[in-house]
Amino acid sequence: MRLRDREEIFASILVSTGSGDGISLTKIMFNSYLTYFQILEYTKTLIERGFLEYDKTDKTFNTTPSGFKFLELYNEMSQIIKGQE
Repeated sequence: MRLRDREEIFASILVSTGSGDGISLTKIMFNSYLTYFQILEYTKTLIERGFLEYDKTDKTFNTTPSGFKFLELYNEMSQIIKGQE
């Protein structure tokens, strides 16, 4: 597997949690190919920045509207970069 930058990992997590049904930490780990300690660091950062929310009753994560905006902008940037290669 190639090295991914921080933004790509953020996008991977936000895509995993974007279904609206809520997703557990374990499922995010498997979907994003991250270790337990990595996922704790990244989810904490995403929550602090307002891109991800945690539901304490269900113990699940969901992407916020700001998180969807991040994904939209990230995808646009990726397309621009790919077009220049």
